[in-house]
Amino acid sequence: MAAVQSLHLLNTIYSSYQLGSVLAWRMLMNCIACGNPTANPKFCSRSCATAYNNRAQSKRKRVNTCQECKTPIHRNRTYCRTCWQQKRIAQMNHTLSDTTLITEYGQRTYQRNARIRDWARRIYANSGRPYVCVNCGYDKHVEVCHIQAIKSFPEETPLNIVNSLENLVALCPNCHWEFDNGLLQANAIVKEHTL
Repeated sequence: MAAVQSLHLLNTIYSSYQLGSVLAWRMLMNCIACGNPTANPKFCSRSCATAYNNRAQSKRKRVNTCQECKTPIHRNRTYCRTCWQQKRIAQMNHTLSDTTLITEYGQRTYQRNARIRDWARRIYANSGRPYVCVNCGYDKHVEVCHIQAIKSFPEETPLNIVNSLENLVALCPNCHWEFDNGLLQANAIVKEHTL
């Protein structure tokens, strides 16, 4: 029965290739995926090619391993969650003079201080305190400011003291500029901040 159907299919394919009195002959092959006769060398359709190739070559899942504990993690990560949290805690125990701060985050002091300010913004955001200027109440754009400047701390001071919530305050850009240039007193900010 199958031989009769395939012979009938062959006749219809051959008759479709007749050009006038000349018959254009093409070799018919069987599809690798479904077995139907086809004029293509391997597959009768794109769906057969896709189905066959996806079965033959399974999809590769890229998996990274944690650099610390070697557990499998998502491919975009470097550390697993527990190792990452331990590294974050260890980073906060660094001191200002720690050489790892300089080598990891740049050679210059301003680069080190920029990273310390990044941590301060993250700590303030996670604290749940409102993003409202404590001096004027402006809430459209607020900057996190150190009450005691980073450069005023001794080099042996741990970062968790420099970036403690008692040393961080939210100020609008104008009040922040006034505070940095001595026009706004720190004790006035601290009083309003603690109320």
